[in-house]
Amino acid sequence: MHRIIIAVGFMISICPQLALSQNDRPAREGYVNMHHFLQPFWKADTIYSEAVQPIKDGDKNAEGRLLFKAKKIITVKDTYLQKEYKKGKDWKYKNGKIVLTAKSAIPWFTRNELIFDQKKEGTSLPAKEQGRFVLFSERGLLQSRQLAVTYIKKKTSTWEGPRPAYAENLLPAAFAKLNTRQPLKIVFYGNSIETGANSSVTLDQAPFLPTWPEMVVYNLRNHYGNAVPFKNVSKGGMSAKWGLENTNTLVNVENPDLVIIGFGMNDGTGKVPPEIFIEQIKGIIQTARSANPQCEFIVISTILANPEAVHSQIQREYLKPVTALTGQGIAIADMTSIHEELLRHKAYQDMTGNNINHPNDYLARWYAQVISALLIP
Repeated sequence: MHRIIIAVGFMISICPQLALSQNDRPAREGYVNMHHFLQPFWKADTIYSEAVQPIKDGDKNAEGRLLFKAKKIITVKDTYLQKEYKKGKDWKYKNGKIVLTAKSAIPWFTRNELIFDQKKEGTSLPAKEQGRFVLFSERGLLQSRQLAVTYIKKKTSTWEGPRPAYAENLLPAAFAKLNTRQPLKIVFYGNSIETGANSSVTLDQAPFLPTWPEMVVYNLRNHYGNAVPFKNVSKGGMSAKWGLENTNTLVNVENPDLVIIGFGMNDGTGKVPPEIFIEQIKGIIQTARSANPQCEFIVISTILANPEAVHSQIQREYLKPVTALTGQGIAIADMTSIHEELLRHKAYQDMTGNNINHPNDYLARWYAQVISALLIP
C-alpha cells in the first residue's frame, strides 16, 4: 500500500491551506512530480512524460510521434513510470518520432489491432465504417502499451494552437476571493471526462496521477494558498439535458462560487442539435444563478471522440455556440481546438484512455493546465 501525500517536486508539503479533504486523491509518493506535470505544455522547455503510443503500420517498425521536435530525449519509460527503455537497444529518435528497434522490449499495437472487421466481445465497439470495429478498453489496455517520453524541445519547435487567456476580468467574484485568500468553493459538473474516467488514479495504477479536477484544485491551493473546497458531482454517460434536470439537486445544494461545466461528448455522439445543447448549458447557468446570483462559471468545449469510432459525430459543432457564451461571469476553456491541434501532430491513441472518448493522464494534464491558466496569471 502506497502512503498518500501531496507531492511538490520531490519534497513533501503539507500545510493548513493545502490540507486535503475527503474528496481528494493526491499523487502518491515517488511517482509524480506535480510541479513538472503541471507546467503548461505550450510554454515549457522540458516536456515531462508526454504520452506516445507506438503503432506498427505494415512492414515498418512501430513508431509514435512527439508533439514537438526534440533537442534531447531524456528518458523513455512505460506509462507507469517504472521501467526505462534504452536508447539504441529499444528505441531511436528520428524526424520527431520514437521509432522502435527490431528487438525492442517496448509493447506496441498494429494498425489492424486498433480497427478491424471481426467483433471482439468486451474489447471492441462499432466503427464509423459499417461492419468494422475499433479497439475499446476501460481497464488500462491502452495505457499498458503507451510510453512516457521526457525531452527538451528545440527552441524552433513551438505550440501553434490556441493558448488560454487569463480570465480575471470575466470572473471578478472568483478572483476577489482568490486574491484575498477567502475560500473558493468549486463544483465540477459534467460527464465521465469530468469524473476522471481512465485516469491512472481511477484505474488504481501507477503513476496514480490525480484526476484533472483534482489537479486544478491542487494548482489553485498551491498558487494562492487558499482553502479551495470542491465537489465533483459529474456522472459518466450523461448529457447536458441530465445536467439541466439535476442542477438544483446536485449543484445548487453545494452553494458554489464557481461551477466548471463539461458536457458535450455524449451530446455530440447522440447528435443533439447545437441549438438545443447550448440552451441546456444556458439553462444550467441560469438555474445556478437563480439560487446564487454571485456564482460564476467556466464552460469547457469538449475534446473529440476517436474519428474512426461511431461515437465521433457532431462534437465539433458545439464549439462556436459555447464560445459565444463568453461574458461577465462566464469563461470558456476551449479544449476542442486544443485537441484538434494535438491531433495534427499526434495519434489519437497517444492521448486516450479507452480509444473511444476518454483522455489518458497526458490529455487530462492538458485539461488541468488549460483551466488553471484561466485562473492563475
